[in-house]
Amino acid sequence: MLHLVFCVGIWTLISAYIFWRLIAIATKAFNHLKRLHQIPCSQCAYFTGDYRLKCTVNPMIAMSETAIDCRDFINSDAFQLDFAHRQTACSGCMATKECSNSNKKSQPPVFKPKLTYSK
Repeated sequence: MLHLVFCVGIWTLISAYIFWRLIAIATKAFNHLKRLHQIPCSQCAYFTGDYRLKCTVNPMIAMSETAIDCRDFINSDAFQLDFAHRQTACSGCMATKECSNSNKKSQPPVFKPKLTYSK
């Protein structure tokens, strides 16, 4: 009888150890997956979607964990809205050759030569 209790006790310890290891592995995998979902590359304006050149600015770190704090990240939705706003705001300029957004006419830049004095 003592032999049976000893075997059941050992199998209980082994099962408990395996159960806690599986819980630890699942927690670690969940935290890693949560970190990978913080990679902003797929919403960036520079992201190409092509597997050969994923990013035109930082191709070496694109779609990796080092891209989480990318300095060059531009939200593509905000970029598209800004680009569309610029096009619709100046749509009258294309037809009339005058800018309706400005009261003064544009003048070409004045070139001022650098004055050098010699003795």
